[in-house]
Amino acid sequence: MGLSEPLQAIPTSSPSLSKGLIRIVSPDGLIQKEKFDKHVAERAQHKPEVLSLASHIKTGWAAAHRAKQDIETELLRCLRQRNGEYDPSDLAKIQRHGGTDVFMMLTSVKCRAAEAKMNEVLMPPGDKPWSLDPTPIPELPEDTEAQLIQQVETEALQVLALQGIPFNQDDLDMRLNELHDQMLAEKVKMAKQAMGRMEHHIQDDLLQGGFYPALSDFIKDISTFPTAFLCGPEIKLKRVLVWKRDGDGHWSPSVEPRYTRTYRRVSPFDCYPAPGAKHIQDGYFIERIRYRRTDLMQMIGVEGYNNDAIRGALDDYGRGGLREWLAIDQERFRLENRGLEEDDPDPPIDALIYWGSVQGTKLLEWGIDKSKIPDPWADYQITGILIGNWVVMARTNGHPLGRRPYYATSFETANDAIWGKSPPMLMRDVQEVCNGTARALVNNLSIASGPQGEIATDRLQPGQDAEDIYPWKLWKVKFDTLTGKPAINWFQPDAFSAELIKVYDYFFQQASEQSGIPAYTYGNEKIGGAGETASGLAMLLNNANSNMRNVITHIDQEVIVEVIKEHWTHIMLFDDNIYKVGDVKVLARASEYLIMAEQLQLRRGEFLQNTNNPTDLAIMGLKGRASLLREQVKTLKMPNDDVVPTKDEMIIMEGQMAGVMGGEGEVPLLPQGGGGNTAQGSPEAPGGGKQGGEQVKPQEPKVTQ
Repeated sequence: MGLSEPLQAIPTSSPSLSKGLIRIVSPDGLIQKEKFDKHVAERAQHKPEVLSLASHIKTGWAAAHRAKQDIETELLRCLRQRNGEYDPSDLAKIQRHGGTDVFMMLTSVKCRAAEAKMNEVLMPPGDKPWSLDPTPIPELPEDTEAQLIQQVETEALQVLALQGIPFNQDDLDMRLNELHDQMLAEKVKMAKQAMGRMEHHIQDDLLQGGFYPALSDFIKDISTFPTAFLCGPEIKLKRVLVWKRDGDGHWSPSVEPRYTRTYRRVSPFDCYPAPGAKHIQDGYFIERIRYRRTDLMQMIGVEGYNNDAIRGALDDYGRGGLREWLAIDQERFRLENRGLEEDDPDPPIDALIYWGSVQGTKLLEWGIDKSKIPDPWADYQITGILIGNWVVMARTNGHPLGRRPYYATSFETANDAIWGKSPPMLMRDVQEVCNGTARALVNNLSIASGPQGEIATDRLQPGQDAEDIYPWKLWKVKFDTLTGKPAINWFQPDAFSAELIKVYDYFFQQASEQSGIPAYTYGNEKIGGAGETASGLAMLLNNANSNMRNVITHIDQEVIVEVIKEHWTHIMLFDDNIYKVGDVKVLARASEYLIMAEQLQLRRGEFLQNTNNPTDLAIMGLKGRASLLREQVKTLKMPNDDVVPTKDEMIIMEGQMAGVMGGEGEVPLLPQGGGGNTAQGSPEAPGGGKQGGEQVKPQEPKVTQ
């Protein structure tokens, strides 16, 4: 559950050793021999300090839940809108007046387009959206600085002793600067090498911990809900399949438990920030989570968890589960295609994970050692898990900065607020107008699809069925002696499809404006205007990218960078199998990729084409041309050495070409064009060649205006 240490108020009942986040349980801790006494466990839970802690969590939960009720309603509306469903009140009105309940899936299309763009940028194939880089001037330890000064003074004394030449202060300062520059250059070199190893280490952890699948789910949330949430790194014991070779050399599978830093997406429905919290690290934060019995069993013996409380919760809720039902749960589960969750024979157990600050005086009331509370009036970060009335875990948050492992951002953020706006919210008015227009269009076409009639039923002969209509039917009616009008009158309702389609098209275009996701970004060829030309389309695409660039920047700065920083912090604190560097800078590459990738590749292609002429080739040479080709090949994700020769191979090729041409000076690049000067066997090379037994003077490059 993060960097933490147990509160003394919630003791563990089994011995264990802890090394950071990785737990090593003793054999006595693995074998729980003592008999569980529920009455003893209940008495422990009724101690004043434990009751006070439980009350503290419940009070925070009640306040956060009340503050989120309007947000919960909005979450349901966003999910219905993306799924293509009407709100219950709107659907009741539509059904009351009859007609169709067609729903145009504009929101779903826009959300999928936004997802595709974010996935393309944030998870490019064969690449990652982040990198590490040392700071420009790595800090030198104080002992290194002292060593430099001592080295300079020693050299000065040696010069004075051996040569008898006065060594003034200016010479001393100059030598000090030289050694300092050398040491700094070496430090930068070592830091870059260490950053490369650290990058590979973090990337391996992210792949094994499920970061990128969690990020994909996070992207779907950010395109649907007001805010998306990600959690990690969390240390979990995972079973891993490994292959081992026996004494006979045969490979056999084996399952081993390994502690892994994991990541997960957290549903916005389950996140409850403190009322008035301005960001995810402000105030307290509560996650509503569902555990299975096996999840709780794996907590037994873990430091900071109360074994008796876990067993008590399992005894109370292990058979029938614990569902702290909320008003929105049934509708939420239906929209998430989990409508029959209540029929689960092995139901989950609801729990609350609390992260927040508590004043030192309250911690002292809970029984914390005074030595761990240096300032009783200061705030200390804690975390705890409450299941029903059982406090199964309570710890102090041991993160150096007291941060909690949650990250959040929105499609459109709002200042001083956690909850922002999503594409369904931005285009809701347009979606409703398009739905209303589509319903009117379908109803109108249905009514106008054929003639309608009116029948004077009192003039029908007995036995005539007015609703039984078929071709060539004879109507037996009584003659109207007063008016002489026919008993049956037919008329054709008017169709207004053209007008309704124009209204629909107008608001369909407004959906692109309000959401910031134009239709031409996902394949709609009906653009018109500036989009009719290649340059105009490129300009439109660049403007569309500007909107998405803001969203990518939010994810970069508030999620990607923060996740990598926290992961690096974990490694620095607890991993001893890698060379560590404490001076690091996390670079978010996704927004840069969105800005430059496509345009840069296009400009490189144009540059290669424009410089493919004798004049430019004579200037840049084969080496320069090869360098351009290497950079272009990198963007194509192709093996560089298989396409473009290396620098050493280029030197060999130049030497071979010089030997073949037999010329002096520059190696010829390409034959000069025109005038028959490129005939095989008699080239007129820039470096000079022999033609007809005479030395030919090199020609100046011809520049074409």
